[in-house]
Amino acid sequence: MSLHIDAAPRKNHLIIEDKLSKNDLEKIEDNLDIQEKISILFLMTSDSCTFQEIYRLFQKHKEQETYILHIFIDNHEDNWRNKLLEALCIIQNRQVIRELGILYKDLESLYLPQIKRYSKYINPVAKCLYLLCEELTQEKSVSFLQYVKSDFSEYIESLKDTDCLELHILYWIQEKYISINLDGKVNLKKLLRHIKRFNDLIVIYEALEAYENNQNVLDNQNISSSSSSQLKFTTTRNISLFNRTEESVKRLEKGRCIIISQMSFLGKKYETRFGTSADCAKLSETFNGFGFAVDILNNLKKHEILQTLENIPKTFEPNYDCLFLCILSHGYKGGIISSDEQEVSLEEIEQKICCEKLKDVIKIVIIQACQGTVTGQANEALTTDGPTNCNISNILAYRNFCIFMSTIQGFVSVRHKEEGSWFIQELCNVFQTEGSKITFMEAISKIIQRVMDKRGKLNGTNFVAQLPELRMCRLPTIFHLPEYKKRR
Repeated sequence: MSLHIDAAPRKNHLIIEDKLSKNDLEKIEDNLDIQEKISILFLMTSDSCTFQEIYRLFQKHKEQETYILHIFIDNHEDNWRNKLLEALCIIQNRQVIRELGILYKDLESLYLPQIKRYSKYINPVAKCLYLLCEELTQEKSVSFLQYVKSDFSEYIESLKDTDCLELHILYWIQEKYISINLDGKVNLKKLLRHIKRFNDLIVIYEALEAYENNQNVLDNQNISSSSSSQLKFTTTRNISLFNRTEESVKRLEKGRCIIISQMSFLGKKYETRFGTSADCAKLSETFNGFGFAVDILNNLKKHEILQTLENIPKTFEPNYDCLFLCILSHGYKGGIISSDEQEVSLEEIEQKICCEKLKDVIKIVIIQACQGTVTGQANEALTTDGPTNCNISNILAYRNFCIFMSTIQGFVSVRHKEEGSWFIQELCNVFQTEGSKITFMEAISKIIQRVMDKRGKLNGTNFVAQLPELRMCRLPTIFHLPEYKKRR
């Protein structure tokens, strides 16, 4: 099923095509200094880009003040519009973005420029290295370069400009001192040793170390290079670009929350989900605090889940403006597991909820479940959550719909056996403290960042992490959650 393709992705494509053409490149360059231009070229690099190519453009610009973006893009046209827009967003040149007729906050919600381990179209390791360059003061840059140069028997003499550290990084790649190719091997060992010398770079160090260890998301299986390269295309790929004004932001007033909590399973294939009661309690506390009607359903079989979903439109009160469906269970790639160990696909859930009666209701599905196969059992406190026909003719019934997943497709999800899951706990924390102050999409970004910042140990693995995903989003309305009031 591909209804979401007809929503946000097509709109994003049109905006990019309409707002950015090669005729704009000279105007863009007129508003960039040489350091910003090199940063953009560095962020847009691919396997076919070389240090020599970009260094020649750097020299050409210094000597003749030539327009270099056009030259570079003529040689590297693959998806250049998206890459350029994301690079402009990361370097935060708001003036250029504004002159293109695009709101910075729209691009920010699409590309999440401040999340170090996430990118959409550019190499996420290159993004981390760019952010490293930005964190270094002039004095620290000099020291850092001295540390790295000590590992070289010879170092290119013409490269002396510390204002463009990205050129040095490209040189290190050329000399095979480091490798940042996600489809091959990411090799940052020598560089990490020097980054670790700076105490204020610990966040960037950990992000780059994750790529070096090939463990930027938690997967109990062997993470293949092909699966890890998916990271730069996931998470918020379906967020639509739309103009936002304060007047257009809606505040939700009254809604319904249905929590399906699967703790026990009838067979022996799936372990008891200890910790789900903590998630269930936190969700109930959160949505009760919003003044929502909350229903908690435990250990449903497949036919009971489908029947529950079919009954929602029949009992949904006309004064409700939103529905939150929270499913806590084991999962598989593309769906969740019922208590009788049957598979329930995301498509089935979507078809049941996206009905004619609820077409004008905001429908948010929140799923805490693995999306990859799990082998073995966890012996520590941390564990994982892994191993209908629809005749609606009105496509608008599929609008106002969103699925927010605890992890991306193919990977597992972390749950503490007493404290609950990372994803649900952080989701509720953000909703309670900031849900009424920021938009729903901004809250989603915060939740993704908070979960990605977590660390844990599992089955003897010293480093585990998790990356939530906004699986599909067809929300034409920008909205705030209600004000949270803790119930006694």
